[in-house]
Amino acid sequence: MLSIILLFASFMFSQDHFIVEIEETGESTLFIFQDSISSLNVGDELGLFDTNGIINSEGDVGNVLVGSGVWQGSQLNVSTISSVNLTDFGGPILPGAVSGNDLTLKVWDSSEQVELSGATYDIDSGSGTFNGLFTAISEVYLCDIPEGQCDCDGNVLDDCGVCGGNNSPNTGICDCAGT
Repeated sequence: MLSIILLFASFMFSQDHFIVEIEETGESTLFIFQDSISSLNVGDELGLFDTNGIINSEGDVGNVLVGSGVWQGSQLNVSTISSVNLTDFGGPILPGAVSGNDLTLKVWDSSEQVELSGATYDIDSGSGTFNGLFTAISEVYLCDIPEGQCDCDGNVLDDCGVCGGNNSPNTGICDCAGT
């Protein structure tokens, strides 16, 4: 009877929104979403992205989904795929997250059927980066970032590409070129 219930639950909360399309490389970073998280509902999907990851075998950089999971109300472990460069040995470049890059988290709100791209999180342990080790996340904060904004506070990218910046890479400089 228990196996029937578990089978039914797995169908009820299947992963439909965030589907990882890159192949495993043998290198990974573990992200642990602890059961202390109160903002997620059972059935919500988590998409773990590297916005500057390797997206193809040519080594091009961009936004790549490297891991995903469905929140069940208890601890969720997601092993993300890291990129591997085998060109020194005559091999390919395998797409995935780049070591040292920060995790970008998106949430599919299953009840509202909407992707929330501005999720932030509290780190209990680890660095929050793709580093071959692990990060434990104790809370997730949800917001939906409207077009043109770069964070949940309503900031936008300035001409220098700085979120909420003033078009000045350094204090006292009036433009992005440093003049």
